[in-house]
Amino acid sequence: MVAKKVSNVPYETADTLDHPGIVHGFFGRIGGVSQGIYTSLNTGFHKDDDDISVIENRQRILNTLNVGHMVTLRQVHKTDVLLVDVSTENGYQMDAMVTKTPGRLLAIQTADCVPILLADPANRVIGAVHAGWKSAVAGIVKNAIDAMQGLGAKNISAAIGPCIHQESYEVGQDVFDAAKAPTFFMPSAKPGHYLFDLSGYVLNQLKGQGIENAIVLPFNTYALKDQYFSCRRAAHMSESSFGSQLSVIGLV
Repeated sequence: MVAKKVSNVPYETADTLDHPGIVHGFFGRIGGVSQGIYTSLNTGFHKDDDDISVIENRQRILNTLNVGHMVTLRQVHKTDVLLVDVSTENGYQMDAMVTKTPGRLLAIQTADCVPILLADPANRVIGAVHAGWKSAVAGIVKNAIDAMQGLGAKNISAAIGPCIHQESYEVGQDVFDAAKAPTFFMPSAKPGHYLFDLSGYVLNQLKGQGIENAIVLPFNTYALKDQYFSCRRAAHMSESSFGSQLSVIGLV
């Protein structure tokens, strides 16, 4: 496949991150070249999709935002944060990134988990976080904010992107007990199970760290089949695998 320069792949933005010198976008599954269950803007390697298609899909995102380089992680549902500079390569086993280096898109892959993009435009520090329930409970949000502050960030804004919403996210007693925050759970129809508001839980953590300028985008990855990939939906539909979408932020 010969890569073509494609731009204007659709994506969502957040008012809280709309600042000069910062680009960002919450991309979905529309606008790529992958086929079948990965249709069409799958950005995840290590699945059964063709690598050439994934490379083309990622390039389309770079072209759309007019940035030359993308940094991605091997996300492992833990709490380590990567400091990105001009020499940083892809593939670190971590779940968050921060940087002061322009010309790099920090890219978080999700398929139900919570993507968080963060920015201090005045001090030109940005961050990107992958928050599944395990990393959220373990403290990934605080660790990312601490890392940004270590780079000089003072007034941080945030946006939580497309993720699974409470009405679609049934969890067991183990998650309820680990979160220690019953406000964000509702009993489900299945005994001993709950509906978990993971995005609300993460938003509460952001506000607890002093980030008041933060919002949750109103897109439920599980429910919006044509717009977003969803791990849980794929499992419920007995599909063999699933794609992933990217949430990205960069300094320009």
